[in-house]
Amino acid sequence: MPDMELHGQAMLDYLNGEKNAYCLLRRDDGIAYPPIYAERFFYPDGLPELDKIAVEHCVGRVLDIGAGAGTHSLAIQDRGLDVTSIDISAKAVRVMSERGCRDARVGDVFDSYSEPFDTVFVILNIGIVQNLGGLAGFFKHLDGLMTDGGQLIMDSIDSRNSEDESYRKYTQDKIAKGCYLGERTLRFEYKDQVSDWFEWIHIDPETLGKYAVEAGFSMKHLGNDGKRYLTSFAKG
Repeated sequence: MPDMELHGQAMLDYLNGEKNAYCLLRRDDGIAYPPIYAERFFYPDGLPELDKIAVEHCVGRVLDIGAGAGTHSLAIQDRGLDVTSIDISAKAVRVMSERGCRDARVGDVFDSYSEPFDTVFVILNIGIVQNLGGLAGFFKHLDGLMTDGGQLIMDSIDSRNSEDESYRKYTQDKIAKGCYLGERTLRFEYKDQVSDWFEWIHIDPETLGKYAVEAGFSMKHLGNDGKRYLTSFAKG
């Protein structure tokens, strides 16, 4: 089963009434994060403030990459904007469609489209570029995704700020192996199923800004909730 399809299955099961559906995300050091309940991606109490800021900054035609359960896309639609919502998981796309996302498609971060977008929206999901080489490739790919004057809105996590001892040790072990400090090797576990290992990345703001500038983008900080930070990017 594709890496993200287990996550999609958990969200689909939640939508179909399994309210305690959850999956585990395990690192390659054997340690699993706390259970990830599918409910959290439906935001029953409403979007957090940082996510509201991200949605409010959307303009024009929007591409929501890694849209998951579609909650951000629905909020963007509610603002009267056209949104193309993509996810690598076909089951997640089914969830989005059933919830009312008008243009939900199976898609990858490096897909191309016939028309450019005014806003490229990547919330909770920039890790899908996998590594710093992928980040550089993504900034290059934006030239074909965005209109002149378009923008990227994204968030990430600064791995240096974690207070979890095992997480900090994992970060130091990655550095010792010559990896970037935010690189992660993970797999999903759901019920009796296990995904293949996949690469993920958390990007500190200084490194993100460096790669953005090298690609010809200016970076603006939009907010920080103590764990995630939110940024926007424009060409030039």
